[in-house]
Amino acid sequence: MFYTCTKTIKMKKIGFLLALIFALTNAAQAQLGDVKQTPFKKFTSNFKRAPKILTFGWSIIDDNGTPYKDIFAPKSHTINIIPLTFNYDIYYRKGIFFNLKGSFCNFKKNKIVNGVALDNANLFFALDFNTSLSLNYVYNINYALLNLNNNIFDIRLIGGIGYTNRNIYVFNHAANLNFGGGLYGRFSKEFGMNIELVSKFGLKSKFGETNTNYIHSSIGVSYFIGSVKYK
Repeated sequence: MFYTCTKTIKMKKIGFLLALIFALTNAAQAQLGDVKQTPFKKFTSNFKRAPKILTFGWSIIDDNGTPYKDIFAPKSHTINIIPLTFNYDIYYRKGIFFNLKGSFCNFKKNKIVNGVALDNANLFFALDFNTSLSLNYVYNINYALLNLNNNIFDIRLIGGIGYTNRNIYVFNHAANLNFGGGLYGRFSKEFGMNIELVSKFGLKSKFGETNTNYIHSSIGVSYFIGSVKYK
């Protein structure tokens, strides 16, 4: 009987030690997990939780090679009837957003591009990676000017780089610098609209004078995931 009692006590001690080792191992793994989370995992997890905006809409391409000349000349404008413009915005911090934008449309036959009427219909494609700064972070017009309780309007400055493909004679492919502005309007918790006007300067000589320059305007319906609140 004494032997059985001693054996039971030993088993209890072993069980207690195993439980203690298991608890300490889990605590160590949790600490290691925290270490592994920095800096890359922490960066990516912050992006997963960050507010995002999805936008589908329409583009207007003013492709006459002179961004601010004859801007209202309709013969040089190309508009896609089907909403083939896509925006994906993700909030970083301090009023800064990262944006991926893609656009398709067709140049119809006889469309004026850089002063020349096209012989055939051609495809236009643009892909851009931009960053934008919300002016609400600097001066929130919703609170200070319009006496609103929410961030309904969001004015932004836009800059970035892009790639443009026009299946047309001398400039099939072109890289470009993007500069412009935009406005987001949020009219419910999830939905709103977006308007942008961006000048695109082709990275070809002479810079600012090449026929790869154009103006890309767009308007679309936006879906908001999360909200951004500025102090």
